[in-house]
Amino acid sequence: MRLRGVRSPYSPRHLKVAFEEFEYGLIYRRIREGQDESNQLWTVGRVCLWPNAILASNHFQWRVPIDDGNTLSVHWFYTRVPKGREPYCQARIPYWFAEVTDASTGRLIDSHVTNQDFVAFIGQGEIADRTRENLDQSDEGIVMMRKRFLDDLRVIASGGDPKAVIRDAEKNRCIRLPLIGREEVVEGIDREELKRRVPGSTAAGVGMGDFPWLAGQPAAIKDEFKHAMGWR
Repeated sequence: MRLRGVRSPYSPRHLKVAFEEFEYGLIYRRIREGQDESNQLWTVGRVCLWPNAILASNHFQWRVPIDDGNTLSVHWFYTRVPKGREPYCQARIPYWFAEVTDASTGRLIDSHVTNQDFVAFIGQGEIADRTRENLDQSDEGIVMMRKRFLDDLRVIASGGDPKAVIRDAEKNRCIRLPLIGREEVVEGIDREELKRRVPGSTAAGVGMGDFPWLAGQPAAIKDEFKHAMGWR
């Protein structure tokens, strides 16, 4: 989906998308401008964990309905400290409540990656009339998800378990999922390579600041991150 009026370096045009279902959810693959099928966005893909989470390399996003018109969106981010700084003792888990609208204008914030997703979500209206949709080829994943929800409802009604319920305690100890950037996220990399890969690791940072995903990251949390990474 391309949003009319949104200008951002984080919205390149998509050339190809594909979706598939696996044991724990759905995988979506994409190729964007400047990429080919050797890119991990295509070879590995991103994981939608059933029924309400997404695993996007170094972070999870949970969408939890509060009521018919509101959803709680929880984001958990993880960046491993560079090799040479381990073991690292983190004194606290920093967090903040990200704003969705600009306090001065009341308009939806569209400067950051996930904020642009919020524009797409909220722009459909509180309760969208799905009977008036015009789904296209790129919406195949939406159709797959809705079919899975309906199939799971029938399974539950008959006394069975919906998708991704794990009752085997041993299996539930560690589940290996498709993961873009596994080397960086799980095994760790050295400081110079990490600086090259992570936006904002240089003194200049990036256009919107050091954290591209959500608007409003407090300066204190930004400083904690840079300290942990050894960038200051």
